[in-house]
This record gives sequence, structure tokens and C-alpha cells, in this order.
Amino acid sequence: MVNGDFAKLTRKHGIKISAGFACTVEEIGLAVGEKVGHGSIKSLARMNSAVVIFLDQVEKVNCVIETGITIATKQSRIQHPSML
Repeated sequence: MVNGDFAKLTRKHGIKISAGFACTVEEIGLAVGEKVGHGSIKSLARMNSAVVIFLDQVEKVNCVIETGITIATKQSRIQHPSML
């Protein structure tokens, strides 16, 4: 059975972050949480060399994509999974 919070999520709620340098999933999660609020992160997982994050609102996904995130003074590459 699917949890109610996850049943509402679509690919539009997700972003894929390829840091391009060594960093942890937690560092990426904290950087995204600083932009949109830590409670907005619904799911966070490493997949191959990238991290996929699902947020509670599509508007927040767009905000992260537009503004980007910085981890240890380095900019990370962000993609919208529905655009892949």
C-alpha cells in the first residue's frame, strides 16, 4: 500500500542533482532544504552518480531549478526528471 503523501507525487515533483564532485546525499538535501524548507522534501535518494529529490509542490521544484544550489561553494547541475 502506498503512503498518502507519496501517492500524490508525480515526476513533476522531482529533481535530479548531479553534483560533479564528491558530496553526500545529506549535503544535497540540506542545500535544497535551505531553498524551499526542509519539511518540503518528501523523498531523497542516490541513484547512480546523482541524487533524486521529490518535493511537496511543483512550484518549489521550479524555484530550485531556477536558482540552483551551492554545496561547499560549488554550483551543482540540476535537471527536471520529466525533461530527461
